[in-house]
Amino acid sequence: MNETSKFSKIIDKLSKLFHKIFEPSHIFYTITFFIVVIMISLLGFNANLIIGNVLLFIASTFSLTFIFLAIFGVVPNMKSFLFSPDKKFDRKKIFSLIIAFGISTVIIALYFIFTSLPEFPIQFLRWDYILPYLFVGIYFGWNVIQIYFIKAGFEQYSIKVDNWILKDKEDFKQNQFLSSIFLILALAVPVLIQIGTYFGFIDYFEANPGDPFDPLLWFNGWNIVMFVVIVIISWRLITIYIKSQRNETPNVFSSIFYILIWIIIWYRSFSFINSFRSVTQAGGIDFFRILMDILLMIFTSIMVLKGLGTKVTRFRILNEDNLAFVLFAFTILYIEGQIVMITGAGALTGSYTDRNQISMLNNFLILIVTISFYWWYSEYTLERKGLILRKAFKPEEVIVVVRDFKQYLINSGALDSNRISDREFQYFLQQKKLKIKESDKPELEKVDE
Repeated sequence: MNETSKFSKIIDKLSKLFHKIFEPSHIFYTITFFIVVIMISLLGFNANLIIGNVLLFIASTFSLTFIFLAIFGVVPNMKSFLFSPDKKFDRKKIFSLIIAFGISTVIIALYFIFTSLPEFPIQFLRWDYILPYLFVGIYFGWNVIQIYFIKAGFEQYSIKVDNWILKDKEDFKQNQFLSSIFLILALAVPVLIQIGTYFGFIDYFEANPGDPFDPLLWFNGWNIVMFVVIVIISWRLITIYIKSQRNETPNVFSSIFYILIWIIIWYRSFSFINSFRSVTQAGGIDFFRILMDILLMIFTSIMVLKGLGTKVTRFRILNEDNLAFVLFAFTILYIEGQIVMITGAGALTGSYTDRNQISMLNNFLILIVTISFYWWYSEYTLERKGLILRKAFKPEEVIVVVRDFKQYLINSGALDSNRISDREFQYFLQQKKLKIKESDKPELEKVDE
């Protein structure tokens, strides 16, 4: 009985984490999604324009299919039809998928045919122009901005560690000592990882003397560059540590956050140089790197879904049942964006011979964005948490400060609460262009807490 209870709890947690995609109510759609993804990925190995156009049509059709299913999921009467929990492969689900797929196929087919006509007036709206570039943009755009969503999980872990290590926030000397220890640990981790990477993989990069693209030569150069990067971002960590000490708010949050961000920086940088090795040596597919990319994408998607899940009440199109369809639709376009750069499609010719070349460019962009993001966000988040002095305040934060100051004056007897009503206070805020919007009230309450 206990084992059954534990298993049920695990299933419930997975259900909440992955928004029901593994539950009986959704498993049929999840299997369909994976079949489509596998099919697109396998056909993508055949790099020719015809295959590229076929995959473009398939990806567009199935992505639109899941969008229609998400729309169907808004209708209350369709909920029992789409998500019957008693049967995994209910006829109603199959029928719903066929209807959505049929509508999508007709729409995409008409779009392809209509915009292919010579007399079609708007050139950039043709399927062979807009779709390939749009999907490529989705692929690179998602990879570039995913650090924004990953940082949410990193912050949660850093806060938990900070609260666990610095249990007594009033013991300044002990907290200062512990924060110094974790600073040293944080500074040492990247150096040790990079040294371990150098000696652990130096034999992996075979030397080819005389070749300007000698993998070993580039591997050595990459290590030098990475040690320079370590010095730069370590300096950033040291400066915000000094600021927190001056503010008398020692913490280990910044050190833990630094270590977690460095793992992403190291992984992306190593993936870049490893892809370079694969390109120069015409190596095969690096399944470890692909697996890590998939896991990272899943982790990022979970962060996005958690963010969306807290805001579904604002958008009637999204609910706990159809949210998974949005993820399915987006992921298909993301994968197709990578495939189309190899096969080519429409007016976009295949620019890369394999995934390693795409990976080089992709990892380089993510690496630059991640380092830049850390340089800005490492200080910004400490300011927001009150761990260092703030340089600027958002309008909703100014309102909280003014409101708290008003309450302070009332509590100290310096101000009669009857002399300034809430209406007069709101009027004062309006005069200072600080009127809060209804849509911003949840954020204000969050800041106030």
